Amino acid sequence: MSDQMDYSKLRSLTIFRDLDKKELETIQKHIFEQNVKKDSMLFMEDMPGEFLYIILSGRVDIVKETIDKEKIVLASMGADEIIGEMSLIDSQPRSATGVTSEDSVLLVIKKQNFDEMLQSDPRIAAKLLMGLLKTISRRLRIMDKKIEGIKKIVKR
Repeated sequence: MSDQMDYSKLRSLTIFRDLDKKELETIQKHIFEQNVKKDSMLFMEDMPGEFLYIILSGRVDIVKETIDKEKIVLASMGADEIIGEMSLIDSQPRSATGVTSEDSVLLVIKKQNFDEMLQSDPRIAAKLLMGLLKTISRRLRIMDKKIEGIKKIVKR
């Protein structure tokens, strides 16, 4: 894959949209691409969060298991979606399980590399954190609307 292709692929992703070419070249040193088969478990609930994933293609289901051992899909994430950001930021165990529902191609950032970037390239890290905050904020707004809809149903 040529540098130009790498640049345009990275530049097309929402989280990297505000980075210039030099910053993206720095990011390239801290990420890797991973091909994952359908039905592969990326992470399990309660395990340490060591990786952030950006979906280039395919789908990843975020799953919780109930007391009755029933699996509930909380979200099905596709291209340009980010998963694993909560554990990367707060160093807490995973809040759910991530399983590929299709063959997928992911960009992966290790927590250790992210932490190193915070120290060595704080400006780039700040832009990435802002991208993560926008993602989290968007998801909270969606959840607020879902809760609002549930309240209307319950009040009937």
